[in-house]
Amino acid sequence: MRKPGLIFGLLFALPAALAAQTTPNADVFTINVNSPATSQDVQVRYFLSGDPEVQQAGSVARPDSNRIVIETAVSGKSANGFRAIVFAPGCQLGAIKADLASGTRQSDFQCQKLGTTPLHGRATVSRFAGKELQVEALYNVRWAGQFFGVPRLSISPITLGKVKVADDGSFALDLPDFASDPLYAGLAHNATLTIVLIDAANGERLGRLSAPRDLSLGSSLKVAASYPSEISFVLK
Repeated sequence: MRKPGLIFGLLFALPAALAAQTTPNADVFTINVNSPATSQDVQVRYFLSGDPEVQQAGSVARPDSNRIVIETAVSGKSANGFRAIVFAPGCQLGAIKADLASGTRQSDFQCQKLGTTPLHGRATVSRFAGKELQVEALYNVRWAGQFFGVPRLSISPITLGKVKVADDGSFALDLPDFASDPLYAGLAHNATLTIVLIDAANGERLGRLSAPRDLSLGSSLKVAASYPSEISFVLK
């Protein structure tokens, strides 16, 4: 994907604690995914630092059964730094910082368990009668710019999962307990959640569910340690 000043990859979830290792120099960075997780479970957002062309161009990431290999050169120009934010279901958020110029070319991850927070919601969905509906929860990484060292940077959100919406518009999600995640706490509590209504038959996004003002930050739901027994959302 291409964004000014940012190269990031959306893969599939990755256990959260890391131990950097050194391998023979090559223009790749390898994330070794330890069992029971696999690379197909991992979502990664990463940033390559160095030559402006490297920072602003696209890169390639290749997942297989137990690792993710990310190219760290663009048009023959090598990056000198690598940073990544990683997410795995049931795990704390993870962060990688590597000095590629020093020869650090891989990291190992072991999941640090993270609990869940229940979210029960309801919205008026009568206009979609007859459709099979789902809601999808997304984590907006508002602290990404601080971590990547690029102020006011915006990246695509992390997908947390989907659940079915009942005919009466009610749904229940078990969200990661981000409020107790050490990485979130150490980065100014700067994140939000977006809840999206989806047509389950074709994946079409039908609208965003807006929470009451006291539970919201901007147009998104606040990250919290707990939520009311049921939240009345408004479809936007």
